[in-house]
Amino acid sequence: MEEPVRIVALGGGTGLPAVLTGLRRYLPASSSITAIVTAADDGGSSGALRKEYGVLPPGDIRNCLIALARVAPEVRAALQYRFDGGVAQHPVGNLLLAALDMVATDEVTAIRLAAELLGVDDLILPSTTQRVHLVADLMDGRSVSGESEIPRSGAPIERVRIDPPEAAAAPGVLEALHAADVMILGPGSLYTSLLATLVVPGVVEAVTRSRAVRIFVCNSMTEPGETDGYDVAGHLRALAAHGLPSEALEYVIVNTTPIPSKILARYAVEGARPVDPDFVLPGEPPAIVRADLLEPGPKVRHAPDKLGPILCDLAARRLEWA
Repeated sequence: MEEPVRIVALGGGTGLPAVLTGLRRYLPASSSITAIVTAADDGGSSGALRKEYGVLPPGDIRNCLIALARVAPEVRAALQYRFDGGVAQHPVGNLLLAALDMVATDEVTAIRLAAELLGVDDLILPSTTQRVHLVADLMDGRSVSGESEIPRSGAPIERVRIDPPEAAAAPGVLEALHAADVMILGPGSLYTSLLATLVVPGVVEAVTRSRAVRIFVCNSMTEPGETDGYDVAGHLRALAAHGLPSEALEYVIVNTTPIPSKILARYAVEGARPVDPDFVLPGEPPAIVRADLLEPGPKVRHAPDKLGPILCDLAARRLEWA
């Protein structure tokens, strides 16, 4: 693909950085990437900094910045480094973003300044700059507030929403979605990363109205307390319940990499199992793209060097249709 393309990737967790790394390695330099990142994280270092200083949760933004950074490997490692003792095990990158958030004129400017320090030419935006909480309405009638509490709820999730419900999308988010040639959704925690981003007012509507090609990268493993028992169709039903029907997607990418039995056994202890790639939709779109997607190692993770070329190939087809 040689023509420039405007790609928007949405989500958070470990999945979005893998997408960004793969895209930047294989896209032409003239193409642009905008990452729209969940702002609902309230656990771990991000939650502690958010609670103590009132900043946006920095963790997912940090990982996206590092994925796109043009710096020495030692600098990347330093941003992920956690000191023992007095700084409460915060990664250095989280502290940097929190400090910039406190001194910059606004949150988007703080992220832009961090991007400039790291040589990032692409755009990283929080889904919203308001301090929101993710709320899950459960199948048993209860509601649970807090991104980190939702997987511990003990009941299947019916839908998620943000509180306050009137929170606005961050400046630039809706404009980026409107201008996109290609949108990539996932992989990552379905409810607490991807849907936490989509349920910000105006976002899912902008996604569905866009002329862009929409690509959903399905998770390779179920997530305990969140997508127990889900197959690919279950993931698509959850998207549809939040305003993004499967027919609005052009492609669904699913993993076919065999996972070693020892790794499966370890995940099974935690209550996770592989998402079965073999399923049939009643009609098209979307087209199903089955591929070897995982990197080797003890954790089941999408490999940027496998996912990136596939995403770039699908993006190139968008330009051929235009």
